Amino acid sequence: MSDQLYEVAFSGQISEGAVLDDVKAKVAKMFNADDAKLAQLFSGKRVVIKKNIDQATAAKYQSALNRAGAQCEIRPPVAAAAPGAPAAVEKPAPAASAVQIETGDYGEVAPPPATDPLGITANDIEDLAASIAPVGSKLQQKYSEAEAPEFDLSGFDLAPVGSELNTRAKNPDPPPPDTGGISLAEE
Repeated sequence: MSDQLYEVAFSGQISEGAVLDDVKAKVAKMFNADDAKLAQLFSGKRVVIKKNIDQATAAKYQSALNRAGAQCEIRPPVAAAAPGAPAAVEKPAPAASAVQIETGDYGEVAPPPATDPLGITANDIEDLAASIAPVGSKLQQKYSEAEAPEFDLSGFDLAPVGSELNTRAKNPDPPPPDTGGISLAEE
């Protein structure tokens, strides 16, 4: 098992075909985020949602965000620059693909100022995963019984027991097969 740590970042990109307002509502519900946090997340700037986590935990975040319609980025964390050293330029996030785990050398770049702004843990994400309700569960908050439809059956009657219900003419029985060429073998 690898000791490699990752960070999950979001730059405000949404999945193709997703509606921005729907994605914002799902992300707000997922992270219990207020309008200020949503504005920060969807500002177009790269925001680290969670850092220094293992690949499995990063995959949980990725899965939850993808289900919400948000495209996140997973990669090894960027190390802080040494004081007085020139800052390296960060590679831009891929725009076409949803999320990729990259393992390249990114140089020494100062981390973004907003780290872990939502204060969530991987255990919170697991609780957001969809599950199947037990058989017989009521899936609606407001549930009302449907009224039985009324049918007019006055034009119907019952046939006596044993009646033939088929109104088509019965086809004649086929002739029995010819068994003249069959004989029994003697032992």
